Amino acid sequence: MGAQYTIDHINSIIEVRATGVPDRQSVSQMWHDIIEACTAHRCFSILGLSNFDLPLKLADAIDHQAIFLEAGVTIDHRIAWVQLNPKAYAMTELAETVLLNRGMVNGRLFRDELKGRRWLDKRG
Repeated sequence: MGAQYTIDHINSIIEVRATGVPDRQSVSQMWHDIIEACTAHRCFSILGLSNFDLPLKLADAIDHQAIFLEAGVTIDHRIAWVQLNPKAYAMTELAETVLLNRGMVNGRLFRDELKGRRWLDKRG
């Protein structure tokens, strides 16, 4: 089934809403589409709101380095990602750790949408 998602440009932020069951292919496509939207709107701020039915698989969480490289995510993109499903949080946090340890992301993971929005609004 894969992840389903919507991408909207709202108030100078690319907002992503993702649900379903994430797999390598659908997550990779989602990030390609996010970066395409960033380019089209000349916007580097991304707010992700995910409520996946299941957590990422371990291999897919670790593979986020390759997923981000393939999609064109750069350190210029500022990403606040909110994982609303507590059962999926730990694997999303592993993906964040992989990306942060490799210096590949200017972003943070949140459990709460308001905290994610506040962090993203700081813009610095």
